[in-house]
Amino acid sequence: MLMAVLSLGFVACEDDTKAIPQSNAQEATMSANGLTVAYGSDLAGESIDLATLVANGGAVNVITTEAVENLPAGAAVEYTMQISANEDYSNATSFVVENGAVSATEWDNWFRGTIGKAPNAKNNYVRFAAYVAEGTSKVRLGGPDTWFAAKAISVTPIALDITIEEAYYLLGTINGWSVAEAIKFNHSEANVYDDPIFTLNFEISEEEAAAGWWWKIVPQSTYETGNWVNAKNASYGVENDGDTATEGILFGRPNESQDCGAGCLKISGQLRLTIDMLNGTYAFTSAVTNLWTPGNANGWSHADSQMLYTYDFENYMGFAHLDGEFKFTNAADWNHTNYGFAEEGKISTDGDNINAGGNGLFWCQVNTTELTYSLYLAETLGVIGDATSGAWDNSTALTPSADFLVWTGDVEFKAGGEWKLRANNAWDVNLGGDMNNLSKDGSNIATPGEGVYTVTLDLSKLPYTVSVAKK
Repeated sequence: MLMAVLSLGFVACEDDTKAIPQSNAQEATMSANGLTVAYGSDLAGESIDLATLVANGGAVNVITTEAVENLPAGAAVEYTMQISANEDYSNATSFVVENGAVSATEWDNWFRGTIGKAPNAKNNYVRFAAYVAEGTSKVRLGGPDTWFAAKAISVTPIALDITIEEAYYLLGTINGWSVAEAIKFNHSEANVYDDPIFTLNFEISEEEAAAGWWWKIVPQSTYETGNWVNAKNASYGVENDGDTATEGILFGRPNESQDCGAGCLKISGQLRLTIDMLNGTYAFTSAVTNLWTPGNANGWSHADSQMLYTYDFENYMGFAHLDGEFKFTNAADWNHTNYGFAEEGKISTDGDNINAGGNGLFWCQVNTTELTYSLYLAETLGVIGDATSGAWDNSTALTPSADFLVWTGDVEFKAGGEWKLRANNAWDVNLGGDMNNLSKDGSNIATPGEGVYTVTLDLSKLPYTVSVAKK
């Protein structure tokens, strides 16, 4: 049975449970009844280069046990080191310390998975837990919330074998092959190593597709010269000139004397080109911005139907006045892709008309990749919020126009508070955000001020708008 040796925890001149950092590597970082531990040689400094440590054997020396006394026969002191990207140790990971060290490769894997793939040095936060172990039994010194020897240390991860530049540009048929006028891809605000995905939307006409729509990509370093550069990875394309594939491996220029091939698309329409500069891939996908809803309610007229919108060119949503049968189309005509009924909740590109089951305003959702759809009948629309008399419990109803696309009503607002709009006095479908560009689940709208206002919600076209006029 495990004896109670060291069970009171490590003692020091300050409260160890606060995990006080140590800055002097020569001083003991942990000390108690016959147990003295100091930072290991790698953790004792101000920074760690994981690439160097991997090259030198792969171990990170984190602690050194200088003395262990009064342990019961067969018992030993074991340690775990917790690493976090944050000073509060949220989302931290624990590593078993073996012979005073942890694996540099495992630390690097943690760094990439938690902090990111960028090759920049970042602060890591470490602290230790100590256990007395005897056989299969362990007792944590100081209890489950006790940590020792906390420290912030600058850690440089292992650099990737690939260089990702800050920006990439498309050229070819789209701009007459001019490097100086190449079109910049869109990118998030994240570091390019953490988010290596770049995207660009464009349209290829039927004439361009018939003739062949040629393309290549250049990085920022080439673009800034204003001309072609004969150097490795100064341009990107396909392996074989004229490849018509819509997705595949992105080949960088091999060297000064050999170039990559130019791709040649034979498809027309609104497209998105997505390049992954970490994995070296490209993909052209549909980038249709809207779906139309021609049917009985609008005399099967695309121009008079309501459009659905999308944020990702896969999921489409929006309000439409439907009356029995209709279809979804990805253009304002019947010459492109038309989506009809396949089975309940499913659509196909050669299906029959879809039946809404009634006459009214419907919130429509369509996934053109999974070929699914759903319809939500908005029997009522109203104003809700603590800026109104109904607070956040009951909507103040608005009255629809004959085609259910414009809703109006008088609402008494308070001097303070917020409001938004919702259907069926429920939260399944609600609108908020910018009054001139309402969005589903958008943020609350500030009160217009105390008084009675006529509220007008216009769903007849995109973007949806709401206005208030004081009476």
